[in-house]
Amino acid sequence: MILNIQYLRAFAAINVVFLHVLIGADSYSRPTEYLSFFGNWGASGVDIFFVISGFVMIYTQINNPKNIFSFYKSRLKRILPIYWLITCFVIFLYLIFPEIFKQLKIDFNRAITSILFISQATGSGHPIINIGWTLEWEMLFYLIFGVSIYFKSIRKIIISIFIMVVIIFIFSKNLFFFEFLIGVFIGYLHHKYKINHTSGIIIFLLGFLILTLSLNQKIEVMYDRFIIWGLPAALIVFGSVYAKSINNPLLYYLGNASYSIYLVQILTVPGFYKFISHFKIEFQNDILSLICLFLSVSFGCFFHTFIEKKMRFDRR
Repeated sequence: MILNIQYLRAFAAINVVFLHVLIGADSYSRPTEYLSFFGNWGASGVDIFFVISGFVMIYTQINNPKNIFSFYKSRLKRILPIYWLITCFVIFLYLIFPEIFKQLKIDFNRAITSILFISQATGSGHPIINIGWTLEWEMLFYLIFGVSIYFKSIRKIIISIFIMVVIIFIFSKNLFFFEFLIGVFIGYLHHKYKINHTSGIIIFLLGFLILTLSLNQKIEVMYDRFIIWGLPAALIVFGSVYAKSINNPLLYYLGNASYSIYLVQILTVPGFYKFISHFKIEFQNDILSLICLFLSVSFGCFFHTFIEKKMRFDRR
């Protein structure tokens, strides 16, 4: 795997956690004074993830081809265990202590559709793990990519993915689904053409600069997320795969832990704010938010090392 992609995974996951920390702060009447400047900008981490996903799928298929069965096995082994574990844990908490949840409502239908990744497809709204809405789109892309592998030729795989993504867009009207396709195109271009490090850095910086423009929350209201976050994310990923990678063990580890960091925040962020509210801890709200961010990322790393890796039978 390209190291820079690992580092982007870390950035994307932490950015999304940061978003939910700010949302949690507002929800528990601890609004930040300075950090609120970032608004919903952290949501851009999702779009970076989507582009990375498309890139990684085609990059892996080009360099280590898999048949349909092996592909689905590797993806499900990666996604399902801890997602199901955390979903079941939330259901358990809801059944035992329903009063600790401010808005969450769980019934049999929502539990089943959440576990099967079809909450949005069946009109049930978001899954029990709210951020799981992104994983439902991820699973749909996996389905599409796995079917495309039947054609074996990389060009035919890409053409079939393109056709299926367009069909999904026609029915869903969600532009952000094209972010997966853009990631696939980036992976193919990376395989066929080489550009130098300097060009990669320029493209990366251009993408990041454009991404920061969405800090203006008026822009966020005016345009679809595909425009304000998806296209800059594409430039960021494109530039990153051509820029020289630096060796940073911490960022590499955070990249590996990004999935756990992404998921466990649904427990750590509300848990943190419930704790300080219950014990009436008074402190500057921005500092509290940074502490919450640090603890959420730290617990995600702990979860990755001692639970996720064991559940994937990953001894590395």
